[in-house]
Amino acid sequence: MGRITPSFRQLYHRQIEDLKKTSGFQSTLLDGKHREAFDLLIRDAWSPEDAALSNAGVPCTLDILNLMANVHNKKCIEELGQKIRELEQQLADTKPAK
Repeated sequence: MGRITPSFRQLYHRQIEDLKKTSGFQSTLLDGKHREAFDLLIRDAWSPEDAALSNAGVPCTLDILNLMANVHNKKCIEELGQKIRELEQQLADTKPAK
């Protein structure tokens, strides 16, 4: 009897759900901003690129290290973006009216 192999999309969605559920990766992150960054990675990076992800072949250990690095980087990028927006607002508020 043959075995049915799930598609990458099925495996991808199952993996995301496992990472997000109560006992999964996301819920065990101590930093709330890391948890938010994880959601942003799903929305902004992984979901739009699921076709490219389906063609990647990387060992599992490297996958999880890369996952954490990406989550951390996304958090830092969001923090820097917020600081830039605040500084831009301060500049706009201090410009003299013409």
